[in-house]
Amino acid sequence: METREIMTRDVVTFAPEMSIPEAQDALLHYRIHGAPVVDNAGQLVGMVSFTDLSARPGRTVREVMTPEPIAAGEDTPVEDVAALMLDQMVRRVPVVEGGRVIGIVSASDVIQLFLNLHERPRHRVETVAAGAGRRRGEGRP
Repeated sequence: METREIMTRDVVTFAPEMSIPEAQDALLHYRIHGAPVVDNAGQLVGMVSFTDLSARPGRTVREVMTPEPIAAGEDTPVEDVAALMLDQMVRRVPVVEGGRVIGIVSASDVIQLFLNLHERPRHRVETVAAGAGRRRGEGRP
């Protein structure tokens, strides 16, 4: 499966000149934990998280963002993005085309995919559980 299949396409981005309070308010408003930072040409220049905004000293997003973040292309296999997240210890990876942000994949997206792929029909689980109980002699007079 490729990143394009699970990425969020409507991405909230921040400008490097945005103030810390404005960025914090935006994260709260959109109920997200972080966002890509793009320059005037729309090129990815950093990533910023709520932790960055709260814990690092600075007045603007540029002063607290992580510069040169890892990124993926929309044809990158999801397994590779998940491995990047684990290896780099990040919770979100921007998806870029020509340096421009076209999407984002979060750890939640990867977890949801995993759960959807491994979901068992509920009646199958109940049948297996009931059968297991009978094999152990439970429920017999």
